[in-house]
Amino acid sequence: MKNAIINMLRKARLRALTPAMHDLGQQEQMIRLTAEAGLITRAMVKRSQKKTITVLLVCHEPSFWNMFESLYRTLKEDSGFSVNVVAMPYNHSSLPKGQFKDAGMLDFLQAKGIEAIQGYSPEQNKWVNPAVLQPDYVFFQNPYELFPRMWSAEYVSLIARVCYIPYATCILKGHIHAVVHPPGFLKFTHLIFTENTDTRMMLKEKFNGEPWLDLDHIVGVGNPKLEYLANAPFPQASVWRRGVDPKIKRILWTPRWNTGEGNCHFFDYKGYFEAFCAEHAEVDFALRPHPLCFQNFLKTGEMTKEELSEMELHYAQTPNMVIDKTGGYENSFLTSDILISDVSSLLMEYIVIGKPIIYTHRVDHFNDLWRHLSSGFYWVRNKSELANTLKMLLAGDDPLQQTRMKLKEQLLGMQKGGSSKLIMEALRFDFERY
Repeated sequence: MKNAIINMLRKARLRALTPAMHDLGQQEQMIRLTAEAGLITRAMVKRSQKKTITVLLVCHEPSFWNMFESLYRTLKEDSGFSVNVVAMPYNHSSLPKGQFKDAGMLDFLQAKGIEAIQGYSPEQNKWVNPAVLQPDYVFFQNPYELFPRMWSAEYVSLIARVCYIPYATCILKGHIHAVVHPPGFLKFTHLIFTENTDTRMMLKEKFNGEPWLDLDHIVGVGNPKLEYLANAPFPQASVWRRGVDPKIKRILWTPRWNTGEGNCHFFDYKGYFEAFCAEHAEVDFALRPHPLCFQNFLKTGEMTKEELSEMELHYAQTPNMVIDKTGGYENSFLTSDILISDVSSLLMEYIVIGKPIIYTHRVDHFNDLWRHLSSGFYWVRNKSELANTLKMLLAGDDPLQQTRMKLKEQLLGMQKGGSSKLIMEALRFDFERY
């Protein structure tokens, strides 16, 4: 009876609100049509005055910078473009409600010699309005609601063309697959640059019939995150205790951040690796946690501040263990010998490096792409299998090496000869067609 009354009230409310919702829908459509006309007019005026195309890169997390690194350099070198970077603090469900975190993006960029705009001034308690920056195209590092409303894709799409490079290749299906492709963001994007045809087809199938989906605006360009493998200078090994000593094997561990997803092994293997490193002086070990890892464990209560401090102190006092807190992960990848990881799109990048991968498995919700790539991984499900696999690899036995080399060739074959240049030319073509 109670449920019947609730359903009746819901239907009555829907009938009452439908006219208002219709009016709001019409108003939003008019606002968007007006904004679209303004964007076209601005592009036409800038072209007639031979002004540059202005691109804005919105950044909050240093470890994601490599998705923009080569694009930034490419745009900088072209006289037809001007490119700006804005460094933002962010809010996330792994943080206390209402708290914004400064992940050190501005300092990271300045250390690389990149001039950046400070998106938020703590002294003035004021956010930069994106409209003041007058961008033509705006790229976000990921599709989530991390900033105040004025920096949402919905608002920014009224003043510029929103573009998106997927920050991670989706290798899972189900809930996580849905989370990393939120329609609330994607429907406000103008151009989506995908790393392969699989992603394009996935978006087509997932959002088929949506009025905002335009396949002509989903452009396959390869993966700009892989360009550092060809363009980076000789990698630095400062993260490791003993640098690149050829007598030492360097093991990198990249666990997930959320045990609720069922695929995080941080607490399963934390103690194991501490004991392992104490017994293996011939190994240098680096833990590179996910950017959300520790703040999430603190919020959920799975780890206390005291426990985190004790762990950090232990790592600091051991001769062969470190917690990698550097902004980018590229140097750690390039100078490591073995990667141990939970499920992550980073594994796709590491395949291209060509070194052994130990994948710590628990839950099976993989898509076809992952199943194909994972043929080059050593799957382990417990400490015993992990110990045996490490023993084998440290002894120099790597039976999956040839499989990884074939996968590496396949992934590099998707690059199409320069992702960043393809993105730049797509922007130029889009800007000049109005």
